[in-house]
Amino acid sequence: MRQALISVCIFLLVAAIDFGGGWEEFELWLLDQRMSKVEHPASGGIAVVQIDAKTLKAIEKWPLPRDLHARLVENLRGAGADQIAFDIDLSGMRAAPENRILAEAFARAPGAIVLPLFFQKESAGDAASEIVVTRPLPMFAEHAWLANVNVKPEVDGRIRRASYGVWLDEKFYMSLPALLAGQANRKDLFFYVNYSIRAGDIPRLSYIDVLEGAFDSAALSGKKVIVGATAIELGDQLTVPNYGVMPGPVIQAMAYETIAQDLVIRRTGTAVTLAGLALICLLGCFLTKRAGWAVVLGGGLVLIIGLQAGAFVLFKNAAVGLDSIAWSFAVVFLAGNAVLSELRKQRRLIQRQKQENEYRRLLMTSVVEDSSDAIIIAGADGVVEEANPLAARIFGFNRHEAAGARLGDLLPPCLMASMDHSGAFPREFVLEHPEQRGGQEGDPICLEYSITHSFVPGDPRDRHILNRKIATYTFHDVTARHRAAQAIETAHRQEREASRAKSEFIANMSHELRTPLNAIIGFSELIARETFGALGDERYKQYALDVAASGGHLLAVVNDILDISRIDSGNVSLCEDEMDLPGAIDACVRIARSWPQAQGVSIEIEQAGPACLYADARLVKQMLNNLLSNAVKFGGKKGEAGRVLLRTAPAPDGGLDVSVADNGMGVPPEIVGRLCEPFFQANATLARTHEGTGLGLTLVRSFMELHGGQVRIDSIPGSGTCVTLAFPASRVLAPGAGGKEAKGGSINRVG
Repeated sequence: MRQALISVCIFLLVAAIDFGGGWEEFELWLLDQRMSKVEHPASGGIAVVQIDAKTLKAIEKWPLPRDLHARLVENLRGAGADQIAFDIDLSGMRAAPENRILAEAFARAPGAIVLPLFFQKESAGDAASEIVVTRPLPMFAEHAWLANVNVKPEVDGRIRRASYGVWLDEKFYMSLPALLAGQANRKDLFFYVNYSIRAGDIPRLSYIDVLEGAFDSAALSGKKVIVGATAIELGDQLTVPNYGVMPGPVIQAMAYETIAQDLVIRRTGTAVTLAGLALICLLGCFLTKRAGWAVVLGGGLVLIIGLQAGAFVLFKNAAVGLDSIAWSFAVVFLAGNAVLSELRKQRRLIQRQKQENEYRRLLMTSVVEDSSDAIIIAGADGVVEEANPLAARIFGFNRHEAAGARLGDLLPPCLMASMDHSGAFPREFVLEHPEQRGGQEGDPICLEYSITHSFVPGDPRDRHILNRKIATYTFHDVTARHRAAQAIETAHRQEREASRAKSEFIANMSHELRTPLNAIIGFSELIARETFGALGDERYKQYALDVAASGGHLLAVVNDILDISRIDSGNVSLCEDEMDLPGAIDACVRIARSWPQAQGVSIEIEQAGPACLYADARLVKQMLNNLLSNAVKFGGKKGEAGRVLLRTAPAPDGGLDVSVADNGMGVPPEIVGRLCEPFFQANATLARTHEGTGLGLTLVRSFMELHGGQVRIDSIPGSGTCVTLAFPASRVLAPGAGGKEAKGGSINRVG
C-alpha cells in the first residue's frame, strides 16, 4: 500500500510539472542533442542570395537602392530562378524612379515574386497593444505574393519553430517557407524546424556577385531564391539549435527544407506522456514490491537508456520528437524511492542489529556475571581482559584491578604450572587454601577447568588487526561431586567388605547348618526304621518320621537360600554338557508322582521337538522339580482333581520351550510379574495352606538366565497357571552332537 501511494504521488508530481511546462527546457535540450547527431542533406530546391559584408563594402550604401533590387531580379530570372522571395522591408518610401524601376521588374515576373509581411506590436513590450502589419508598398505588392517572415524565439532565446502562417482579421497569411514549399497547415500554425538538415548544402551567393553576373547560373536554375541580409552588422542574426547563430534568410531556407522534405518534427503530446507515465509508475510499484531496489535501479537505468535510444531512432527515421523527460524523471524518482526505501530498511536492520548486539552483549555480560562458574578471559599475550565476580572470589583478587593484569598474577603458581593450555578436555585442580572474606583461608576446593580459544574482531582503533585470538578460562566448582565420588568409593569398599563377610558367613553357615541337619535326619530315619530295636509305642515312630521330614524340609530351605546367595555373589558356574531332556523329564516326573502331596494329582507328559540340550543337567532337573512342586502344590480346585501337564515344543526362533501347566486357581494379573521375586508369596497370609519360602521361581529364573534363556508365566484366575522355560536356539543340539562343539558355537539345531 505504501509503495502504491508513493507511485501515485510520483505520477501526480511529474504530471503537474509537465502541465506547468517544467520539462519543456529539458525536452528542447534533448531535441537539440538528437538534431546534432543526425544529418539530412538539403533538397537542392532553394538558394539564398545574401546581402553580406562583401556586398556592403562594394555598394557602401544602406538600405540598398531599389533599382539594384530590380537589376538583381532581372539577373535571377535570367539565370532561371523559379521564385524570388525578398526578406527585405519594402514598406518605406524612396525616390520615385527607384520604386518605379523595381515595380516594373516585379511586373515582368508575374507570380514569381514573394514579398514580406512583418507583424509587430504597436508598442513593444505592451501585451495589450494592437498588432501592426508592415506591408510592402502597394505598387510592389500588386505583382507579388505576400508572406509572413516573422519568427519567434523560445524560452531559451533560440529559434526552433517557424509558422505556416498567421490569421489576421479572419484572413490567413502564409509564411514565406510555407508559400515557397506550397504547403500550409491552418490549424497547427507552428512547426519545429529540423536543424539536422545540413545548412551547408543550401547554395549561398553574394548579392553583389549576382548583381554583377559573376556567378554560375546553374546554381540557381529552377530553384527558389530567398534574398536577404546576412551581414552581421545588419543585425539579422538569430540563435538556433545545432548551428549556434544563423542569419534570418537562412532560417527561412531551413524552414522551407523542413516542409519540402517532410521533416517537420512532430512532438508527442500530453496524452502519450501521461499514458507512458502511468505505465512506468505501475511497473515501478510492482518491481519495488517484488524485486527490490537493485532491480528497480538497474531496470530504471536500462529503461532510461532504452527510452533515449528509441527516441533517437524515432527522430532519425520519422522526425518524431518523443517527449521522454517526464518519463525519465519518473523513473529516476521511482528508483530513488526504491533506493531510499532500501536505505530505510537497511537503517532499520542496522538499528535492530545494534539492538540485538547490545541485547546479546548485556545478556552475555549478565550470564558471565551471574555464572556459577568462574570465568576469566585473556588475550593471546596473557593479559586479562575480563573476569567475573566468582573468579575474583575464588582466587582472591580485586576484580576491578583484574583487567590489564597478567594471568599469572591472578592465578596460583601451582595452577599455572600444571595448566594444560591445549584445552583438549576438562582437567581438575584442587585449590588447597582459597581465600575467604576477611582474609581467612577456607576448605580446599576442587575445580574442574577448561580452556577454549576463540577468534574475535580486532580493536576498531587498530585497522591492521582484523581478528585476534583470546582464551576463555572456565573454572567449575566440583567439590560436591568430588566428595560424592569419594563417598561412593567408600560405599563400594564397604560393600565389598560386606559381600566378603556375607560369603564367609554363608560358607560357615553351610557347614554349621548342614552338619547337624544331616545328623538329625539320619538319626531320625534310624529311629523310624527301629534299626536297633522296637520303640514300644507306634507314635514314637511317627514322631521320628516327622522329625526327619522337618529336617529335610529345613535342609531344602537352607540349600535354596545358599543357592540364591551364591548366584547373587556370582559364585555359580554351569557344568554344561549334552543332556537327554526326555530322560530328565521322566526322572523328575517319577519323583514328583512319589510326593505325598501328589497323590490324586494327574501328571502328564507331551514331548515334541528337540530332545538334546547343551545345559547343566542338575540345574535343569532342579528347575523342573521346582515347577512340578508348585504345579502339584497349587493345582486343582475345590471339587476337582489336580492335573499337571509337562510339555516340550519347538520355539519359532529355533529354541525350545519347556512348560509346566496346572489347573489351579491361577493368580491375578497384577502379581504375575512379582512371582519371581525372592521370598514373594502369592498368598502371604498366615492362613495359607501351602508351605514354601518363595524362592522356587526365583531360582528357576536365575538358572534360566545363566543358560541365556528366560521364564514366561501365563496365568488366568480360575483356570490355572503355565510356566515356560524358553531355552535359546544356541542350547538346542542335534542328537550325538558333542558338548565341546556346541560350546564353541557350531551347534546343530533341530527345528
